[in-house]
Amino acid sequence: MKLSEHPFIQSISEERRDAILGEIEILNLEHGDVIFRENSAPDALYVILEGFVAFTKEKPDGSNQDVSTSGEGSFFGEVGVFTGEKRALDASAQTDCIIGRVPEATVKKIVVAAGPVKKVLESVINHLKSTTSHYMEEVMSKEKLSLVGTMISSILHDFKNPFSIISLGSHIIQQRHGDDPKTAKICANIEAQIRRMVDMANDLAAFARGDGEIEIAYVSFESLFEHFKELNVPFFHDESVTVEMSSNNVSLQADASKLLRVLQNLVANAIDAIHQTEKPGTIAITTIDKGQTIYLAVSDNGPGIPDEIQSRFFEPFVTFGKSEGTGLGTAIVRSIVDAHNGNIIFSTSAAGTTFTIQLPKEGKASG
Repeated sequence: MKLSEHPFIQSISEERRDAILGEIEILNLEHGDVIFRENSAPDALYVILEGFVAFTKEKPDGSNQDVSTSGEGSFFGEVGVFTGEKRALDASAQTDCIIGRVPEATVKKIVVAAGPVKKVLESVINHLKSTTSHYMEEVMSKEKLSLVGTMISSILHDFKNPFSIISLGSHIIQQRHGDDPKTAKICANIEAQIRRMVDMANDLAAFARGDGEIEIAYVSFESLFEHFKELNVPFFHDESVTVEMSSNNVSLQADASKLLRVLQNLVANAIDAIHQTEKPGTIAITTIDKGQTIYLAVSDNGPGIPDEIQSRFFEPFVTFGKSEGTGLGTAIVRSIVDAHNGNIIFSTSAAGTTFTIQLPKEGKASG
């Protein structure tokens, strides 16, 4: 296709077309040649005369995510030219191709001639940019989750032998000194912590796979709270934080190990928040039986959840003010609640935060 025959060029009025053609640079590209990189300056619009151009985005593992392809007769790169923002994607020659490079100043000169059209174009482009950004965020989030799943599977494989050795050592000690109640309790706690670490890793891997399976059984919150206390002794020895638990003799049909994970993540977050205040803190965990629905509340008197993350609080990889962690804790909490066919909400202010979880008493799993 000749440059003068390209639809973009044909859309320019005849009296201005010759002057515009003189400002366009013709590029002959070979397969794989880079046209522009993500985050580069938006200095031109490109028209494709022959061949195909591929658009990609780098994934967390360094490989490329294919986004789209354009061919002869189309054009690209206009979004950055109009918005002034850096390139959102990489563009490269998918085949040997010929393209025309229309400088930014030339593009603006073409469009400014029609004021109302320019306004409409800007509106449409901004909308498309927003939609594309949202789509790419979703794609990148899924890629991150996939990487997490792969990473956890590798960790589980590598930790299998150390876990087995620790467990065997604990078992031998218990056999030799089982008559000592303190030793027996320590060994039992070692075994429980090993199971807990494996369960946590499995939960992360399951979340990355989108696996929300739960095992429904009778759960007494009084027993659940006692188990939680045994597994999280440091929480209850923290001099700056008091953890109070009130089961109110409530019970339900649910997955006890998953509910422990919910408490683990919410209480750990609350303790981190309280530590930021340098004031004594209190965390209250309470359950209430309201007929067919069980309410589980976790409240703290920390500084509250920052405004900037409240709307995204349960999304994967959202974190604030923490140097450690995956940013998956609250996303895992919501996935567990969803798997129980329940609901979780929170209220927060500078005086503290309360998470309220509603669970069906009869333990109906979702899906």
